[in-house]
Amino acid sequence: MDVVLLALTKTQVEGVLVVVAAFVLFVGGLYVLIAAVFGRWMGYLVTATGFFGFMIILSMIWAFGWPSTPRYLGPKGELPHWEALAAGHTLESSDIPVLGDYPGGPWKGPKAAKLTTEVDPATLAMQEFLAEEAAAELRQAGVEGEITAETFLVRDLRFATVAEEEVAVARAVASTGGPEVLVTAVKNEGSEGLPSYLFLGASIIGFAVHLPFLDRAERRRKEILTGGGQAPWRGPA
Repeated sequence: MDVVLLALTKTQVEGVLVVVAAFVLFVGGLYVLIAAVFGRWMGYLVTATGFFGFMIILSMIWAFGWPSTPRYLGPKGELPHWEALAAGHTLESSDIPVLGDYPGGPWKGPKAAKLTTEVDPATLAMQEFLAEEAAAELRQAGVEGEITAETFLVRDLRFATVAEEEVAVARAVASTGGPEVLVTAVKNEGSEGLPSYLFLGASIIGFAVHLPFLDRAERRRKEILTGGGQAPWRGPA
């Protein structure tokens, strides 16, 4: 487990370094070239305005997609996933009143519900939930032992749509023995596109903030070029 965490940390550090190096090389190098012609302040405004304008276009493609280009290819938020809610010999919930109708009523098998691709993710979420609950009970009882998701067998998985949410219920039993329980999970749609929308909003704000200053600096530059002057230390007009 420690090796996996170290590997993930190394990957994350390398990713951050690559992004920072790319920003310094490409944006910083462009700023140096523009500043050599227009001066430090004007060079910054031109570079920043152009950068935020480019980010608006890029983040719009991330957020809304493009012909033949799917959405959310940029930074991703929380991906859609299944969350196990409860387990017990019987299940009741005011939010999900149809739990008591399992396995009949609105509950359908994966094929009938057209959710065959959700079988493995929902099953794994239920197994992990049961393993965590069992491990917590062992710790509370002061018993040493290792419980893994594979310890539990999940069967009779059925799906239903409740308040526009996909809900799953199944029977589960430990392979080491014990009573059969019912376990339920709900599909969390996540927030995969949130970073794309945040990038788009920040880019629009950055562009809107820099554009008036760029316009003012350009007007000032024209005045200097047509007869005005500025301090030598400020660089070229």
